[in-house]
Amino acid sequence: MNFEEYIGQLQQSLQRGELTTFFCHCSIQYSGRAESYLDFGDRIIIIKQDGTVLIHQPEGGMPINYIKAPAKCEFELQREEEQELLFFQATSGNDQIQVHITEIYHYYAQRLIDGKKQDLSGKESEMSDMLREQPELISPDFKPLSREEHTKYGFIDVFGHLGDGTLAVIECKRYTAGLSAVSQLRRYVEKIKSAKGITKVTGILAAPAITANALEMLHNFQCSFKQVDPPKRHIRKKREQQKIQQFFS
Repeated sequence: MNFEEYIGQLQQSLQRGELTTFFCHCSIQYSGRAESYLDFGDRIIIIKQDGTVLIHQPEGGMPINYIKAPAKCEFELQREEEQELLFFQATSGNDQIQVHITEIYHYYAQRLIDGKKQDLSGKESEMSDMLREQPELISPDFKPLSREEHTKYGFIDVFGHLGDGTLAVIECKRYTAGLSAVSQLRRYVEKIKSAKGITKVTGILAAPAITANALEMLHNFQCSFKQVDPPKRHIRKKREQQKIQQFFS
């Protein structure tokens, strides 16, 4: 197709509310939160059904440019120095992308239907449930008393006591714990001390990993870290399904 035909196809796809993707050779000028220019190269341009515009380079997971929905998309034919160009402009609020396209390698449009919500595995609430069911992951003598204990500063993930009677505040993080997690845990510990009028309270940060400076701060607050991986029930479910399939194969 020539550019005039592509413009007709693109406009019809947008009118039908289709997800539109095209691979092209282009330059990109962006203005809005900042100003940027990307010289000519091969890119993938995606216009989603809600008006979100994404532009990807051949490598990397993040778009090099994007416009939030609902973007107003316009196409027109231009000529610069005897070269025919397809000009694409996407605008949303103060953000604007201007794309000059010298060649389209491939174009595809399709109306997609997907109303499902992602079921996140390994959430912190699942971690706290796991620790209540398997308290030995914290300590052989840890006895959980409650989950999501309410305080002035928020909810304690797991609250319990150790074998010597020390109350233990467990803060769960499903990612590498940093300084903010340590500060949060300390506030919970101090609140429990104040509310119950006792000093025999400790804090334990449960996470897959912790940064070096966070671990140092944790020790300075006389709290401790326990390496705990969040539950991966989706992976476990998939493995169980594979085993069943192998049984019938």
